[in-house]
Amino acid sequence: METMKELSPELRIALEEWAERSLEGIGLYKKDSPEYRRLMAQTIRQLRCIYSDKAIDLFLRGRDNRRIETPDGYAQVEGECGDVMEIFLRIDNDRIVDSSFQTSGCAPSVASGGMVAEMVRGKTIDEIKMLNQRDVLDSLGGLPEESQHCAMLAVYTLKDAIEDYYKKG
Repeated sequence: METMKELSPELRIALEEWAERSLEGIGLYKKDSPEYRRLMAQTIRQLRCIYSDKAIDLFLRGRDNRRIETPDGYAQVEGECGDVMEIFLRIDNDRIVDSSFQTSGCAPSVASGGMVAEMVRGKTIDEIKMLNQRDVLDSLGGLPEESQHCAMLAVYTLKDAIEDYYKKG
């Protein structure tokens, strides 16, 4: 695991803001006390022990968590846990030129949706047809076992969005 100094400034700031919100959520507000700084560092370390920096970056900064108006391919799927994932695709000559997602789900669902959106952009439909849960998990640096279904939800939603594109075509 990288130290905080080795992270991008954007991810470091996002992690610090997340830790502050987490501590405030349990009633801790003394930001300038040494104990508060220690708890904040410990909270960040614990998160980074569970999730890779890639997964954390995707769920904290969620760059592709947005709608594409009038997408060429779209799907909405509800997962076994109740999370709902939407995938939006803009396609030109069978190449994904833009991709995004939205989810009502947990942080691993946000990371999985963001990873799929990132992975398919610029690729042809033929290149992504074989994308599977393991590909997403590997690209994320893994997810805890109880959250791995989130990667499958993102893949199923992508496949349905591609089917929607073919139906429209």
